[in-house]
Order: sequence, then C-alpha cells, then structure tokens
Amino acid sequence: MKFKNALCTDVKYGEFPDLLFGKSDDDLVYFDATHYILQKGDVRKHNIKSFEIGFMHWRNAVRDAYSIPAEDMFVTDEATGHLLIEESLALLFVVYIDPEFGVYMLERISEMLLRGITLSDTRLLMLASERLSKDQLFNLNDE
Repeated sequence: MKFKNALCTDVKYGEFPDLLFGKSDDDLVYFDATHYILQKGDVRKHNIKSFEIGFMHWRNAVRDAYSIPAEDMFVTDEATGHLLIEESLALLFVVYIDPEFGVYMLERISEMLLRGITLSDTRLLMLASERLSKDQLFNLNDE
C-alpha cells in the first residue's frame, strides 16, 4: 500500500464528526478509515480489506469516473499509520459500518426522485427550531 502525508482533522459532514478528512501532498482528499472504525465500528468485524473487497465495484467506478490511479484510492498515512481512503467513498464507508444509514440514504434518494427535493432529518429539525418556539414544538408532539 502506498504511503502519503495527509493529516485528517477536518469534519466535512456535521452528522459524522468522527469521519475526518485531510488533503495529501498531491492534493487528493482522503478520510481516515482507521479512525472511523475505532470510533464507530467494531474492530472484530470491520476492516479496510473487507470494505475494499465488498465494495470493489464502487471503488472501481469512482476510480474510473475521476481518473484516480488505483494505488491512490487506499493509502497509509505516514505519520499515523492509519489507512486512508479517497473521499468519494466516505459515505459508502459509513454505510459499511452502519447499514441502517444506507437504508436512510436510499429513502432520502427515493424521496428526492419522487418529490424533487429532500432534506436530512437534522436540517428539518434545524428549520423547525428556527421557526417555531419550544412550546409550539412540544404541542406538535401532543397533536
């Protein structure tokens, strides 16, 4: 596996604060898969190799769509020894760790295709809390 310098400290998705991203010296963006497994996964059943094998068709599709060399898709961070994966596979990796999130994503995509728009549950709650008072929100629950 190729070694790179890519300090992954940036949170890209607020819903996943443990999914950390960083840019390598050659300007590719990666997420720290090792860190995410340690924080949200189960080291007895989750590992990079099983993700790579199980989602090989996705890896190949991303590689081909973005013309990323195969050896740059999965790399090892020189400083930490953590395994890093190219950013385009990040949400798929979350699905690997938490299949229920995959079901949620498919529901949102279906909603978008049927209605033309979709919002995350987090965004819906934020919008409601900006518009309604706490009493109004609690009263909605009672109704």
